[in-house]
Amino acid sequence: MKDADIYYEIYGEGEPLFLLHGNGGSIDAFTKEIPELSKYFKIIAMDTRAQGKSTDTSTEPLTYIKFADDVKALADELKLKKINILGWSDGGNTAIEFAIKYPKKINKIITSGANVFPNGVGESEVENMKKDAAKMKAENKPEREIRLLQLMIDEPKITTEQLNEIKAKVFVLAGENDLILRSHTEYIAKEIPNSKLKIYKGASHGVPIERAEELNKDVTEFLKK
Repeated sequence: MKDADIYYEIYGEGEPLFLLHGNGGSIDAFTKEIPELSKYFKIIAMDTRAQGKSTDTSTEPLTYIKFADDVKALADELKLKKINILGWSDGGNTAIEFAIKYPKKINKIITSGANVFPNGVGESEVENMKKDAAKMKAENKPEREIRLLQLMIDEPKITTEQLNEIKAKVFVLAGENDLILRSHTEYIAKEIPNSKLKIYKGASHGVPIERAEELNKDVTEFLKK
């Protein structure tokens, strides 16, 4: 990437499975998944640009499409024709953007707590993020942190038509008490033709941390089918 160095780690053998973390996170988000999933798949765990150990020298606003382009560039570099993606939160948004932009490169997707437009978290939550962003700018907080917050205020901008055109098989997950509105998660699953939905009882937005064992089992079964 001309404007970013993407840090990644590879584990295991088999069909490639990219792990994409949430906003401001890193590969560490999947410490409970990697040991188990790497028994069955070739795991490519990457830090998204401007997060974890990955750098970013771009100046324009961050977008999930740009993140998807980074995934594509890494897949190409590793000479992988088709990939699977497990994306949590922002990583799920990137997975959906990837399926839209690179339909020939994707096999299956699992998203947990993804949203396809900002209000998927609810209008009041978006308003709170806007207030936080203004406060951070006023306090001269690091530019990187402001850009990552701004990303969630502005993005994604995925349309119903785009969801309808996704060819990949998609497993849409969320916690029962997820910060993503239940109606929004159900909308995503309804509009993607080859999708199935699961809500994890009693879980919050942090499904990969709170429900690692169950998630590992669900992901393995879905990808092995």
